[in-house]
Amino acid sequence: MEYDWSKVMKPYPPRRIILPNGDEMIVKSMEKSEIEEVCDALIPNLKIHKDWFDLVTAELITEFYLWRENRPMWGLPAESHFNLVGRVNGEVVGVTNGALRDPKTGCSLHTTTLRRGLQIGAYLWPCKLEMYFDVLGVDVVEASAESLIGGRKLFQAYGFTAHPDKKSHFGTMLQTMTKQQWDRIKAGKLVGERI
Repeated sequence: MEYDWSKVMKPYPPRRIILPNGDEMIVKSMEKSEIEEVCDALIPNLKIHKDWFDLVTAELITEFYLWRENRPMWGLPAESHFNLVGRVNGEVVGVTNGALRDPKTGCSLHTTTLRRGLQIGAYLWPCKLEMYFDVLGVDVVEASAESLIGGRKLFQAYGFTAHPDKKSHFGTMLQTMTKQQWDRIKAGKLVGERI
């Protein structure tokens, strides 16, 4: 089925988050004009194998370039792709992205950070869920943990429902979160303020 994605997709309302070290991180929708800058910032992560930073980073960079060229990724419509970037004093410190299968079904893609020990990924993850549920209005988000840290610290902690008999867009075990689940945990997970 075809959708008018220009009516579905919306920008993320910027959010200010104070990191544990006191730095102010601003999370905003990424523009296509920022792709080269963000990809250049991510390149050091290609050399970090711990928790699959290298794999996730390589896939993120590929997804950004597919987005630039308006090409589908993981079987998902190119027009439904969104990217959020976290910056401290203008410097890229983390990114998270996703896409939609249809206007009511989100498909989580990746999250990675460039500064360790500041919980940046843990702050970006609920921003992505806010984007799906509160900005775009999806009913369910489909995901699968590509790294142990994602499965352990995010999926379990957020109460995603595992479906061992089903596969996600990545071809691995499907996990889902509904809008009702998000509404129950949002107050304890989403920090900062909209600006």
